[in-house]
Amino acid sequence: MKKIYMLAFCFIYTAMPASAQFGKLKALAGKKDKNAAQTESPQAIVGETDPASTGGANEDGIQVTNTNAVNPSGKTWTMDFDRGIDWFRLSPTGKLIAGTNDGLYGIDPATGKVAWKHDFLKNLTKTNYNPISNSPFIAIVTGSMFNMQQVVLDVSSGKIIASTADLGMKMVNKRYTVPSLGGILFSGYLNNAPSLVFIDAATGEKKWVLSKVFENNSEIMVARPLATDKNSLLLATNKRLYKVDVATGTVTWKADFKTNTDDGILATEAAEEVDEKESTKSGEKKGGLMGSLGGLAKVPGLGAVGNAAGAANSASKIGGMGGGMKDGIAVLADAAYGKFLILDQQPDIVYYYCNQQMSAFNLATGSPAWPTVKFSDPIADVLFDERGFLISTDDKKAELLLLDYKTGAEKWKPVTLRGRITALKLNGSSLAIASAKESGNNYVNIVDMNTGATAARSDMKVSGMIRDIKQNASGLIYRTDRELNIQNMNTGKDLWPKSFSYKQGGGLGIDKGDLSYFYADNQLFVMDNNAGTYKALGKGVKFGGGEIASQIELREKGILLSSSQNMALIDFEGNLVYHVFQKAPGTSVANKILNITAMAVSVSQSASHGFQAGLSGVGTSSYNSHMDAADRWSNLGGAAFADMKRRFTASQDALNYKVILTSVEDGDDSGYGLVRVNKDSGKIEGKVVLKDKKPDYIADDADNFVFYKDGSKSIHGYKL
Repeated sequence: MKKIYMLAFCFIYTAMPASAQFGKLKALAGKKDKNAAQTESPQAIVGETDPASTGGANEDGIQVTNTNAVNPSGKTWTMDFDRGIDWFRLSPTGKLIAGTNDGLYGIDPATGKVAWKHDFLKNLTKTNYNPISNSPFIAIVTGSMFNMQQVVLDVSSGKIIASTADLGMKMVNKRYTVPSLGGILFSGYLNNAPSLVFIDAATGEKKWVLSKVFENNSEIMVARPLATDKNSLLLATNKRLYKVDVATGTVTWKADFKTNTDDGILATEAAEEVDEKESTKSGEKKGGLMGSLGGLAKVPGLGAVGNAAGAANSASKIGGMGGGMKDGIAVLADAAYGKFLILDQQPDIVYYYCNQQMSAFNLATGSPAWPTVKFSDPIADVLFDERGFLISTDDKKAELLLLDYKTGAEKWKPVTLRGRITALKLNGSSLAIASAKESGNNYVNIVDMNTGATAARSDMKVSGMIRDIKQNASGLIYRTDRELNIQNMNTGKDLWPKSFSYKQGGGLGIDKGDLSYFYADNQLFVMDNNAGTYKALGKGVKFGGGEIASQIELREKGILLSSSQNMALIDFEGNLVYHVFQKAPGTSVANKILNITAMAVSVSQSASHGFQAGLSGVGTSSYNSHMDAADRWSNLGGAAFADMKRRFTASQDALNYKVILTSVEDGDDSGYGLVRVNKDSGKIEGKVVLKDKKPDYIADDADNFVFYKDGSKSIHGYKL
């Protein structure tokens, strides 16, 4: 998600047990029970290793892969700063960005030389460094409390694309991108009048200004604008919706629609991804974000951006805007509390929804297309099926609704959910659902998309966090991190009297055609999803350091299982191609904790992605052309976008490697460091010695560099 606040929101969401859904399948085995499966897959197998690259044994008997034959990479460059480095990160263009006490630096990654520097951006916090998605631009809040400003710069060249102060604006409170028009819209005051100023992101040129557009000066923008053509823009404030002709500066139409910012940021818009890479210790220092949000109060022109708690405790806080205030304002500068939609199925209608209501309007006239639909709880997700909007709500009374695109009418009575939806899979008109409550309980059921009827009278509780769900002729296959079984769609009960169960932390899975490969209790299994049968593949592989697999990946030669310190490739017949194990710095107990944490994060991220991608079937592409175009930048070229394109291409090759932090052996130069492992061969192709048990570094997978922060004032570059 792009800002710390949003990331915190997403983390809370993904951390709940509901999040645990990724893999696929619940199902199981035709008629094999747990004992049969265990007979085929002994779990006492010691991890096998590449015989050509073994080292000493770890405390649990697993061989550590030897790195002696690999020549270490020396330092390519060193950059010494005059002042302390607060943080550093890698931009999507490949530039290394460093925030220091005396300015913001852009560093050439190949040479370590300063590419650009802005002295006025000294002591810039990470929270106030806001990357703009799918672009080389970052946005920063500057100025004082009563003259808030925004700066947008190109991180590749360091060029200031826009400075609202230079544009003559004051009290700039909102910034939204309009990618399809290739520009950025600022909301603030110009010549003492509330105004909207649009700049061309390629040139920084002021394209147009609209003054006194909104009916009331207390209105603030609450959603990203949507361009319907080159001259027409849809805008949302906390009180109304507007369609504006930017060529003439006139309001085409307006409609009353209240978006309450006190309801919080829209959940469906909170996880915007940004292609930036932070250093390994970026999350260790606590920023002042929570305090700054609490101290923002309701500043005129900002809207409800925080509680008043302590905001006006001292005159000194009012007089200037400190870092904490700027952080809070920066977090909410482009926060989305609502969203416009124009779908291919109904191109003459514009839909708009916020947390607790949704409506539709005639795109040309603004007249209501259907009455506003209100929800008892905030919207959690909105998906698009050929039958209509599939909407789930969250909080105390989670429900699933299907709204007709043309009328807004509920196509069936809302389905009560047992917690928040964590996975959906559509098979014809049969929708498999997994949900979870904050208490940790996970549930599954099937809904008939035509009638809203559920297969079982009540959702069936399952053991563990759901990794995946699927349907076959027998019922609903579900796989959790503890068990696998098939739910009978008529009775709602398990088909197998006894689930195939395994230790917590298992059940990672991935699909290949009609087969699903999943890992449990140090053993790889394959399941025929159509038949509902599974079997063990080959022998087991035990990870070193007490780790369990936290990631699973489909490779050309087989299935890759990995954790922070282990990689094992198993071919499709069950043969172990290789097993690489590198001992972790620090104690094994700490390593286990880190491994479990990595597992939880991996699973939760998969769950979130699986939910968005899981609804598939005929007609579900209604979101396509118009909304996709709205997310694509137009008319933007230059070196920065060329860099992004080059790095995207290079990143595809980077997917073939994994970088591991470990103890690196190299004679007198031994110590803690990093090794680069080829995922297909298991060969260690590079290593760097850092001599730091807890290094603060960034591994650039695209260009094979390691950037290491040594102390408080130096960064070293290594070609890995």
